[in-house]
Amino acid sequence: MIEKTYILVFQEDVGMTTDEMKPFADTLKDGERLFRLDHNVAFLQTADDVETLTKRLHSGPLSKGYFFVADISDTSRAGNMVPRFWDILHNKDKLTPVA
Repeated sequence: MIEKTYILVFQEDVGMTTDEMKPFADTLKDGERLFRLDHNVAFLQTADDVETLTKRLHSGPLSKGYFFVADISDTSRAGNMVPRFWDILHNKDKLTPVA
């Protein structure tokens, strides 16, 4: 399967610290990787399509919160993003995932 990269934006007051992301990270499937960019922004690499991923998020630790998920696998359409964003997308092999 083709691996996709999604951006996840959690509602502002969730304020996901690394410890608070642990239950979410524990729900990841084999081979999936989660990278935290900011307190409420993360990137997830998975082979799941957006519908399957959204259902998983709704039934997991994010079931009581609001979140936004978007496929950003085609980074040529990502726009003018902060350098940390590009570091994650282009140097994934050098970064340490949350899980």
